[in-house]
Amino acid sequence: MLSAACKESIRAMIYIAHAGGDKKIIPVKEVAEKLETSFYFLAKNVQKLVKAGLLFSYKGPKGGVKLAKSPEEIKLIDIVEAIDGLEFFETCLLGFKECSDEHPCAIHHKWADKRKAIYKLFSETSLKDVVEDMEKNCLQIIF
Repeated sequence: MLSAACKESIRAMIYIAHAGGDKKIIPVKEVAEKLETSFYFLAKNVQKLVKAGLLFSYKGPKGGVKLAKSPEEIKLIDIVEAIDGLEFFETCLLGFKECSDEHPCAIHHKWADKRKAIYKLFSETSLKDVVEDMEKNCLQIIF
């Protein structure tokens, strides 16, 4: 499944998008405080998101991060790929090396459709979609 780093990175990107981070710089310390997570843990993941081209990073007293693309252009799968990679969607759930449609493990056929559905969900859902759904449904953003 998704690592803790990946989950925190998705939450951080949602917060940045919600806070207007495609138009203004958001301090990483602010994001860490709102997420109630370690600044250092988040900063490490922010570096990966910058390297992947999802965030711009600005140094200095007024530094922070800003979305490198509009919220509608950033899909959840982009964040997953930057932090965890896509192996989750490409490898056997049970960890077998020889697992395929031709040589399936015990749960291959049950898992394959679900894995494709999760990949599709993450590929089709943008940060804008998540923020709009949260605002439309009056859901408290968990920050």
